[in-house]
Amino acid sequence: MAKSPKDKPEKSKAADTRGQNSNALIASKLRGYYDTIIDEGTPSHLIDLLERLHEAELKAKK
Repeated sequence: MAKSPKDKPEKSKAADTRGQNSNALIASKLRGYYDTIIDEGTPSHLIDLLERLHEAELKAKK
């Protein structure tokens, strides 16, 4: 027998607040990791590889 929405226990406001705090903490950590990666920039060997690939594509189109 399926439970109706009335049968579900209601979340307490304290549990809701803990969930929001957890989400905010996770978002803050992820934002920090992302900012660190962005600050590192693109490695020169990757830029070189992308330039070589672009040149190869241009030659292939001719």
